[in-house]
Amino acid sequence: MNFTTKSRYAVNALADLEYLSNSESPVSLKDIASRQAIDLTYLEQLFRKLRIAGIVKSVRGRNGGYVYASQPQDISIKQIMDAVEENLDATNCSGTSSCRAGQQCNSHKLWDDLNSVVDEFLSDISISDLVEKPKHPHIPLKEIQS
Repeated sequence: MNFTTKSRYAVNALADLEYLSNSESPVSLKDIASRQAIDLTYLEQLFRKLRIAGIVKSVRGRNGGYVYASQPQDISIKQIMDAVEENLDATNCSGTSSCRAGQQCNSHKLWDDLNSVVDEFLSDISISDLVEKPKHPHIPLKEIQS
């Protein structure tokens, strides 16, 4: 399971879009690229995928830019990662159960279960969560008893 710059940049850029937007005014990619230190051309490619996935809308014109296609609290991190084609599969067989010479490996269930946990976790966190609670842990930490 690898997280590439595609998903990291897309998530950070969309959190910045939420942070910079006021009363649904479009935000320019140039502003986001500058604040996030992301190459503008790369960011344009990511936002094209996000637009196709229905996560953002582009607004043309002199004061154009991007706005959310729906409410940020309804957009999950999982949706963003899917939109930018991030592969979050921990299995070696892409879930086909043909891990080793056409047979399921001994640890297939473990990795498949991990996929489910990660998918559920990322589906439960929205862009708004990142902006509203940037320093709060998203995973409840268990208290260590001595």
